[in-house]
Amino acid sequence: MAAAAAFAAPNTATTARLVGVTSPARRNAEAALIARVAPARRCTIAVLYKSGPSHAQGLGPKRPVRGFVVWKWQVEGNATLGRWPIQVNCGSAGSFRTHFKVIR
Repeated sequence: MAAAAAFAAPNTATTARLVGVTSPARRNAEAALIARVAPARRCTIAVLYKSGPSHAQGLGPKRPVRGFVVWKWQVEGNATLGRWPIQVNCGSAGSFRTHFKVIR
């Protein structure tokens, strides 16, 4: 029995989940989102303002490092104040939605 236990498959739970997001975030300030991803998959993020998706530098696709993906971007100076959705998609590891609040 001990030999069988030694070769048992590890727990390979498939998850993409939020660890943290900057909220509230000020206009022209840096915001960040951290996600835990297992197994390692290429992840994309979409920050959706009233005017449409953000094209801020730092929001490109990423692969996890030690199980985590970190995006950092500058909130647009003309971003509409309020609560805005963020979508993260990590393929077969899953996806999630969250939001952040833009303040003055």
